Amino acid sequence: MDALKFGQTVGTVDPKYFRPTEVDLLIGDATKAKEKLGWVPKYDLRALVVDMIHGDLHLVKKDDYLKRGGFKTLNYFE
Repeated sequence: MDALKFGQTVGTVDPKYFRPTEVDLLIGDATKAKEKLGWVPKYDLRALVVDMIHGDLHLVKKDDYLKRGGFKTLNYFE
């Protein structure tokens, strides 16, 4: 088996399955899941925000480490 080359296409996605990257408004209502399934969320809003911030900090630290090692990284925060 030959090694993949940088930039080589190894799979494709039909554009009809793409969704917009910018959504004006996202509103969720878990009432039905709670009523029908007895589902209870693990996170409240504060815990979700803290988890997301920790995830972003992890990415920033990883990117910094890679850049200092001479590697190129993607810019997640543009």
